[in-house]
Amino acid sequence: MKKKIIMLVAAFSVFAGVVSASSINGVYKGNAIVKVTVNGNEVKSEVPGINLDGTTMLPVRAVSEALGAEVKWDQNTYTAEIEASPTFKSLDEVARHLKNYNIHSVDYHTDGSGHTEFIAIYEGLFFMGNENKYNEAVKEIAKQAITLGTTDFIFADMLNQSVAGTTENARAFYNGKLTETQFFDTLIREDIEEESELDS
Repeated sequence: MKKKIIMLVAAFSVFAGVVSASSINGVYKGNAIVKVTVNGNEVKSEVPGINLDGTTMLPVRAVSEALGAEVKWDQNTYTAEIEASPTFKSLDEVARHLKNYNIHSVDYHTDGSGHTEFIAIYEGLFFMGNENKYNEAVKEIAKQAITLGTTDFIFADMLNQSVAGTTENARAFYNGKLTETQFFDTLIREDIEEESELDS
């Protein structure tokens, strides 16, 4: 009898260890929560990722958007369609692609704390030409920031006038959560202040 009790206690201890390990991130509707990260950033959503009978189930919209993809839901067919953004293997490929938008060079900066910037330099001056082309270039640079997984992007011209934005807002724009006007309103624009020297 004593041996049976010891075996039962041992079995319960092992089971308890499995339960506590499987629910280290908490429990959602009786299922262990799975923490999801994309490029080191935690993906948060109303419904978390879970472990269901040994299979990891993830919220498709939250994960797809974190990867820069667009998710469309068709209520009639009960279908989720994921449209992935184009991907580029390197900054060289991004730079070649952005030549079509009059970008002459690109760069990638990181400060080691998780803050990263995608920087694109415009071959010319802002607003000295077709503003529609400028707007298209800004949107494409924002899209590449999503593809590269940076936290921010900066678009500068030959006089170092610049516009800067966050990849989070770019992702919201490309997923239909911000209109184009709202997205452009989130951008921070810095202009060089021209100083005039007074003759003495």
